[in-house]
Amino acid sequence: MKNLEFTIRPATLEDAEKIYDLLNDVGAENTYFLLEPDERAVEQITVLVHQQTLNRSLLLVAENNGIIVGVLGFIGGGFRKIAHVIEIGLAIGKDFRKSGIASTLFREAIAWARKKGFHRLELGVLSTNQQAISLYKKFGFQEEGVRKNRYRIEETWVDEILMSKLL
Repeated sequence: MKNLEFTIRPATLEDAEKIYDLLNDVGAENTYFLLEPDERAVEQITVLVHQQTLNRSLLLVAENNGIIVGVLGFIGGGFRKIAHVIEIGLAIGKDFRKSGIASTLFREAIAWARKKGFHRLELGVLSTNQQAISLYKKFGFQEEGVRKNRYRIEETWVDEILMSKLL
């Protein structure tokens, strides 16, 4: 079993490659994640890290022995009518799931969102990802709707569950 000690901190530009590697590892599982490894670039992650300087977004990483094993993105709405909304993205490395990392990331990010005055958190999750759905419900997220057959994973159609939490 892996050493489950971890540090949570805001991502830096130096983390972009490691975040990229984590997202590719999770994407390669082809089970829980929207993007596959060849559908993203390090530059996209660098932009997300840089957005933190605008105080509208937060990208937290969980680090274990110098390796990024989890990442949580809270991306604030970029237009006035949705400036109070945060879109959420989460990825935890396979060997580090069920270790408390996701819960710790969520606690810190929700506290940040409250401090910044955001009102609504929202996300989409594959209906097959019961572990993530349970995590989100634990933090008070409620299901708002379903996008039927939103994803095609290999030869299987998978629904997307839309969830939100009001702060």
